[in-house]
Amino acid sequence: MKLASSLQKTSALEKHFHTKHPLRLFYRDVLDEVEGCKGYFDLSAVWSRLAPSGNIYRLNALHEVRLRHCADLQAQLRDMAEEYAETLGGTQEERYSMLVAALKEAKVDLDEAYESAEKGWELDSFKTTGFPPLEEFVVGNVKNLAGLCVVPTDPGAWKDWCTAKLVGCMVAVVQILGPVMVVLSLWEDPTNYLQHPLETFERLSVSSIFCTDRSRGEWCTILMGVVFSFFVVVQLLNYAAQELEDAYKFGRLAGCASFWAFAGGYINAWCVMWNILVLPVCFWKLTHASQVVLNAMTILFMFNLDDLTGTAGAVLGTSDALFQRGLCWNYALLSQCPIDLRDVVNPKATSAEDFWQLRLTATALQSTRASESAGASRNAETRISPFEQTPLLATQKGHGIPSLEQMKVCMRFSKDGITYQLPSAHSTVQANVWQLIVWLLRLLQVLMPVFYFIVNKPCIHATDVRKH
Repeated sequence: MKLASSLQKTSALEKHFHTKHPLRLFYRDVLDEVEGCKGYFDLSAVWSRLAPSGNIYRLNALHEVRLRHCADLQAQLRDMAEEYAETLGGTQEERYSMLVAALKEAKVDLDEAYESAEKGWELDSFKTTGFPPLEEFVVGNVKNLAGLCVVPTDPGAWKDWCTAKLVGCMVAVVQILGPVMVVLSLWEDPTNYLQHPLETFERLSVSSIFCTDRSRGEWCTILMGVVFSFFVVVQLLNYAAQELEDAYKFGRLAGCASFWAFAGGYINAWCVMWNILVLPVCFWKLTHASQVVLNAMTILFMFNLDDLTGTAGAVLGTSDALFQRGLCWNYALLSQCPIDLRDVVNPKATSAEDFWQLRLTATALQSTRASESAGASRNAETRISPFEQTPLLATQKGHGIPSLEQMKVCMRFSKDGITYQLPSAHSTVQANVWQLIVWLLRLLQVLMPVFYFIVNKPCIHATDVRKH
C-alpha cells in the first residue's frame, strides 16, 4: 500500500508539475507522517535516556556480564538435567537440549492479582510462550576458560567475541600510548616552548606577541590555531560532560564486576588529559594554516576511536542505538530471571513438557517452592532486585515509587556469589574523575586559545635577520 501511494504521488507530481508546486506535495507528505506518528511510542528515545552512549569498552563489559550469567544458569540447567536423567532419558547433551526446547514452548501464567493490577493494558505481551528472561541466557552454549573468563562456544558468537576483544585491546593501546608518543616525539623540538618555560616567559612582550614582522602566512597559521584550539577544547569538554553522565548510567545498568567497565572510563580520561597537552605542543610546530585543520582532526580522532558511532562500531557491525537497546534489554531480562532455577521448575515433573512452571505475580516471579511459613507461596529471587535502601517515598512529582534513575538494585551472578550494588562504587569514582576534568576543561576553554596566541613562535625582526 505504501509503495502504491508513493507511485501515485510521483505520478501526480509529474503530471501537475507546472500547476502544483512540489513543495506543496512535500508539505502534504510531512503532514501524513505526523499523522502516522500520533500515538506512536518511540522506544529508542527511552533507551537513549536510560543507557549511556556506546563504546567498545562498555560493549565488552556488557558481553562479560551477560556471559557470566549464562555460565551460571547453564551449569544449573545441566545439573538438573542429570538429576532428572531417568525421567528425560538420552545423553547429557540431549537432555539439556530437551529442557531448552521445553522452555521455548512453556506457557507463562499470570495470577489474578497481576491481571487486576494490569487491568486496562494489553496482557498478551506478558502471557508469552517461552520465557525470554531464561531463554536469553540458556540458549547458546558457553564455557569457562580456567576461571579467567567465560566465552561462547558457537562459531559465530566466538568470532564476534574475539573480534570485540581484539578491537578493544587495539583501541586501548592507541588511546593509552598514542597521545603520549605524540608528546614525546615533539618534546625535544625547538618549537616546544613548554620544554624551557623560564626562557619562554622571559621573551614574552607586547612587541613579540603582536609582531609586525610576521608574514601573512604565519598570522593565518596562528589565528587558525587560536580558533581550532578553542573548538578542540570545546569538543573535549562536550565529550567529558557526556562521559560524566554515562558513568552514572552505565554504573546503574551493568557497571559491576567487569574489567572492561573499570578500565574503559580511566583509559578515556587518560586520553583526554594527554590530548590537552598534545594540543599546544602539536600546534606550535605547524607552519601552514591547512596543517592546523589536519592536526585538530587527528586529535579528535584519537579520543573518539572507541565510540560505536565511529570506527569501532563500523568494524564490529553495531551502532550506538543497538548497544543502548541491548543494555536495557539485558537489565530488564535479568530483573525477571531467577537466581536459582529450582524456583521455576515443577517438582512433580514427569516429562520435559511439564518441567517448567512459570507464573508471574503482581510483584515478581512466583517460586514453585513453598516458603517455610505454613507452606505459603513466595517470590523467586531474581538476578537484579531492588536494594533495601532504595527510597520508596513519593517524589515531588507525586509518584509513589522511585524512577529507574533513582533506584538502587543488587546484582548477583549466582545464588552463593557476591552481591553487587548498582550503581557500583567504582562508577561513582569514575564520575568524580570526569567531574574534575569537566571543571578543568571549562577553564581551559578560555585560557587555551589565549595561551596559544601569547606563547608562540619568537618574533624575528628584519634587522636581526640582516645581522646574521
